[in-house]
Amino acid sequence: MASDELETEHRLGRPRTERNPNARPCLRVLMGAEVGKLYVLGPGTSVIGRSAKAEVCIDEGGVSREHAKLIIIDDVVNLVDLGSTNGTFLDGAPVDAVIVRDGNRIHIGPDVSLRFVYLDPAAGDAPPDPAALPRAAAAKPVPLSAREREVAVLVAEGLSNPQIGKRLFISPRTVTTHLVKIYARLDLHSRTALTRYVLERGLLDSTRG
Repeated sequence: MASDELETEHRLGRPRTERNPNARPCLRVLMGAEVGKLYVLGPGTSVIGRSAKAEVCIDEGGVSREHAKLIIIDDVVNLVDLGSTNGTFLDGAPVDAVIVRDGNRIHIGPDVSLRFVYLDPAAGDAPPDPAALPRAAAAKPVPLSAREREVAVLVAEGLSNPQIGKRLFISPRTVTTHLVKIYARLDLHSRTALTRYVLERGLLDSTRG
């Protein structure tokens, strides 16, 4: 679907919200090597990927050279996957093309998470301290499906996505899909945090029992 078709399709259904008139669309890194970094986006198309020519350059494994793009036309923002190897996800759901709203979380492959937000850079809006990012509450564990539990445990054992796929007889892309859903359900932001979650709840021991 062409970008102008996307813009037409979603414009009528997008509610307008009050915001600082000087606020600009931004991407805030929630998970990945550059946690806390803020990308201020311009109008038109912004490519996200490992390529040095990408407007949002994320040089990490699992991210394609041209992974996805954001198309910003007036107050309408669309996210489009560019045939990436590991997929693009919006709030845990895999997407090909979808409208993006303030506060949505975008996963680029297995290990990079971005928050789409409107901020006024001149007002001193700054990314949060990574240490202040939310963690799963031990008192309220969120149940995982049997397959998601298997994936979480194998992550805790230090396996990569291709290794997990080989162990479970599924593709690395399917592993990525499971992992993104796990992060969203548990409100976690890294493999390290997921490993800690698995260990604290004894999931690793239970699979060996």
